[in-house]
Amino acid sequence: MFWETPVDSLDWWENREFIVERVMGYGQIGDWEIIKQIYSKEELKEIVMGIRVLDDFSIAFLSLVLDLPKERFRCYTEKQSQRSFWHY
Repeated sequence: MFWETPVDSLDWWENREFIVERVMGYGQIGDWEIIKQIYSKEELKEIVMGIRVLDDFSIAFLSLVLDLPKERFRCYTEKQSQRSFWHY
């Protein structure tokens, strides 16, 4: 998940958005369980609302698990405001 970053240099607090984004994009359910042990539910809510890029599946999963409406996610609202290249 962290191919371009030395894992030893990651700080669980300073790099929290990066870590959660990578776990959601490339991790497995076991990785999610580790994230839940490190961050509280309230911390996870704060973290995921600030992430810029998440796929639709991750947004739906986090919305359900953390009991957050999709509209609270930065990546969801920014995706909605971006114009599509194809106009059809």
